[in-house]
Amino acid sequence: MDELTLDTRQGRRAGLAWRRPGAPRVLALHGWLDNAASFVPLARLLDGLDLVSLDLPGHGHSEHRHPGTRYHFIDYVFDIDSTLDALGWSDCHLLGHSMGAAIAATYAAGAPGRVRSAVLLDSVGPLAGDPDRTAERLRRSLAKYRQGVGESRLYDSIDDMVRARRRATGDLSEAAARLICERSALEADGKFTWRSDPAVNWVSALLMTEEQVVDLLRHVDAPVLTLQVTPVSEWITPERIGARKAALAGARHITLEGHHHFHMDAPGGIAETIQSFVLEHDRLPGAAHDHQRQGDD
Repeated sequence: MDELTLDTRQGRRAGLAWRRPGAPRVLALHGWLDNAASFVPLARLLDGLDLVSLDLPGHGHSEHRHPGTRYHFIDYVFDIDSTLDALGWSDCHLLGHSMGAAIAATYAAGAPGRVRSAVLLDSVGPLAGDPDRTAERLRRSLAKYRQGVGESRLYDSIDDMVRARRRATGDLSEAAARLICERSALEADGKFTWRSDPAVNWVSALLMTEEQVVDLLRHVDAPVLTLQVTPVSEWITPERIGARKAALAGARHITLEGHHHFHMDAPGGIAETIQSFVLEHDRLPGAAHDHQRQGDD
């Protein structure tokens, strides 16, 4: 595992890399308020893949967005495009968890020529908003913006950060929380605080409608594997998940018992399935060039 720093058109990005030249290239995208370390347990088992786990902007060791901008979901899609360019990858496989899976699905719809396959962990497309509550959401977003970011909370130790993160998440194990917190921690004068940009907690001013999300999923051409845990998140209904899965033509869907961070606490149960799926779809008809030749360039 190596630390990675990239200068992209969107700013400086960091991450972790398990480089295996010539193997299928995979870009891993973490969930909201997580970071690249959330893929450490799984990456150790994906030994047949050339894997880069990205710190999304405002998370982990990546730069924050400019104070005058917001963390709009759709902007992450452009971060993926610029990251692939900085890596020198013409295309890749995407592996995403939660918000990262939503980004992966959206990018696959928008840049079909750059995505060989997508593996979506506990998310099938981005969060959708209720059209009848659009004004209410905008008002909440503006109110939060006026409050500003406030003072960052200080902790006496990373152990305290781990306990706080577990209280906030609920189902996260101590080991998984520690991986995330150690990468998220910033030490100063014997105290610890979060590296993540407080602005990522602000209320999104505008969300896609469910109809827009389904339209995006209908336009994903790449092979897709979804792994969903039960019970489903409170943010979406089983009916909507079913409709979203139906929109992904030819996708493979697996339902598991577990919790939202199952890829961290039980990676052994899914690693072989993910790696086999990526290897199966690595060389597709019409691909510009194979990974072996790219690895030699």
